[in-house]
Formats: sequence, C-alpha cells, structure tokens
Amino acid sequence: MAARKPRKSTKSAKSKSKRPAKNSNGNVALAFLLGVAAALVLLFVAQKYLPSYKSLTALLGDQTSTVASTKQRPAVSPAPPQPAAQPQPARASQETPPSPADPAGQDAGKPQPEPPSQDHAGKGKVLLAIVIDDLGANLSQVEAVADLRMPLTGSVLPGLTHTRETDAQLAKSGLEVLLHQPMEAWNAPPRAMGPGGLRVGMSAKDVKRVVDGNLAQTPHAVGMNNHMGSRASEDAALMDAVMAVLKARGLFFLDSKTSEGSVAEKRAAKAGVPVLARAIFLDNERGQQSAILMLKEAERLALMKGRAVAIGHPHPETLAALAAWNIRRDQRVRLVPLSRLLKAN
Repeated sequence: MAARKPRKSTKSAKSKSKRPAKNSNGNVALAFLLGVAAALVLLFVAQKYLPSYKSLTALLGDQTSTVASTKQRPAVSPAPPQPAAQPQPARASQETPPSPADPAGQDAGKPQPEPPSQDHAGKGKVLLAIVIDDLGANLSQVEAVADLRMPLTGSVLPGLTHTRETDAQLAKSGLEVLLHQPMEAWNAPPRAMGPGGLRVGMSAKDVKRVVDGNLAQTPHAVGMNNHMGSRASEDAALMDAVMAVLKARGLFFLDSKTSEGSVAEKRAAKAGVPVLARAIFLDNERGQQSAILMLKEAERLALMKGRAVAIGHPHPETLAALAAWNIRRDQRVRLVPLSRLLKAN
C-alpha cells in the first residue's frame, strides 16, 4: 500500500493569505493620513505666505487678458514723449468771448450780422434822423408824434394857431425842435408860403426881422429848415442873410433840398454855420406802404454813407408807417435827433 502524502493545513494556508491584505489596508490608511497632513500644511503656508485666491485669480486673469489682447492687436509704436506742460497765465475775471474764427463759438448755420458802416466821425455808428415837418396847426398831430416814443425831430411853422403850444409840447416830450422857415418857391405865389415867409430880394435887415420874430415863437428851436423855398434856396444873397442870423444865434441849418440848384449848403459852410441836407422824403406819395419803402431806402443810404436825414409830414399814413417800421427796422441803424448827426460829423 502506497504511503499517503501528508495534508497541508487549510487553516494555516488561509491565515497566510489574509496577512498580506491586512498589511495593504494599513498602508493605505497611513498614506491617507499623511496626505491630509500635507494638505493642511500646504493650506497653512498658502494662507500665510501667498496672495489670496481672488487676488491670484485676478492677477492670472489680467495676465491672460494681456496676453490675449497682445495677440489680437497689431503692434503699435510707442508714442513720442510729450513736452512738459507750460504754466498757464492767470484767468481774467471775465471770460473772453469765442473768436469769430472758431466754429465752436458760433451757432451752426446761423448767419453772422454784417459790421456797421463807419460814419464820418469813424466811430462805427450808422445814424438816421427823421424830421416831421409842418407842425403847428393841430395839437393832436403833436400828440400823435410824441406817442410814437421815437427820437424824432419836429419842425414847427411860424404864425399858426398852435405854433407856441406845439413848440412847448415837443420840448416837454423830449423831442428836438426846428423852426420850419417858409421861403419862396418857383411854382407858387408868395402868399402860399404862409405867414413869416422870406422872399428873394429882401434886405438883410428885413430877413433878420422876420427870422427873429419866427424864432421868438419857437424858443426851443435848435436849428432851422426851409418850408418850400425852391426859389429862395437858389439865391445866394438871401441865403447869406439867413446864415448871418443863424450864426449869431448859434443855430444850424437843414437844407430840405426842394431844389437841386440850392446853394444853402455852400453859403452855410462859408458863414461857418453847421449844415445838413435831406436825403429822403418819406411821403411825396402818400400811403403807409409807400412810406415804409422810403424808410427802408433811408436805412440803405445811412448804411452806405454812415448817416442820413429823412423828412416826412404828420399824415396818419406816415405816422402809421413809422410805428410799423420801428418794430422791425434794421438794428444796425441808430435813430437819433437831428443835431446828433452834427456831433458825429
């Protein structure tokens, strides 16, 4: 009978096989503990010595965006160094208005006004004087002129019912007064002049007597202009006698220019009397629209020459035209009393 082989113990074999597994589990646990410890150490070090997580993230983000922008943008050469800023002067108490050459100082599309013409005195002022003739017969006319509240000049006829009252009322209203001296005309009889008229052939003595009497009725008169007078203003002797009276009184003369052959300006200049001349009649053709057109023409002449004189009459249409024109008139033209033109001359 063959010998039986000895049997190995099953228990010992199982125990041998379990030992290696027990050792493996212990190693894993040890490694886990060591890892946790290392993580805690790293976390402590990171919190103490490294920037915060948000700062680090922002830094990394900035770096990332910088790299990305560098890749996308074309290369640009560095800008040249700027000169050092110069010290600015002290600012004035009032701001300087924008220069006309600077479009920032202008309204876009807005036309700029033309500069006014230079007058004879070179002061850059355009002057217009308007005289209302033939006053003295009706006080309501004086009131209508004063109610316009414009710096008009009233010329008063002598020897009429309300001559003196008209002179006083004009002065009280702040309006300038002239003596509207009647003078002989070519196409009318001497009586057509009215009272206190001057005729060709009168002596210098008679001229002085008549003019002195007329001025006594208009004590506020600062000058004289002729009523009619197409013939008288052409006569040098008569004009010399008139200018002698005005020179002695310190008054000026306005030539109404009823004749193109008038010598009044020349004789006044020779006598040393300040003199002006009419440029426009406002109402040779009566009517409001016609008078407005003539006022516009007076403006044009004033702008062209620096000054102008217009003469009208106290017709309702003329006064209505003055009121309407005054609202929309050219503001470059300054409306003034008649004597103001002499001061600017």
